[in-house]
Amino acid sequence: MCGDAAVARIDGMDNGTDGAEIARVLRQLRLAVFRGDVVVDAARVASWPPGARLALDQCARRAAARGHRFEVQRAA
Repeated sequence: MCGDAAVARIDGMDNGTDGAEIARVLRQLRLAVFRGDVVVDAARVASWPPGARLALDQCARRAAARGHRFEVQRAA
């Protein structure tokens, strides 16, 4: 697993379900998975439709296959 310095935090995401915004974030996530560990804010993806959530799960599986951490952080 990569060190904490390699963790990519995906910021700048809207809370909405705009298709173009979701596609942009998913592209960001796919690239980040290849670079290292990824942390995503759960509040920002809570309103995503089921198809986009499946793509998020696919990113998590790809990260695990590469030995990277993919975490969806829930607010405490």
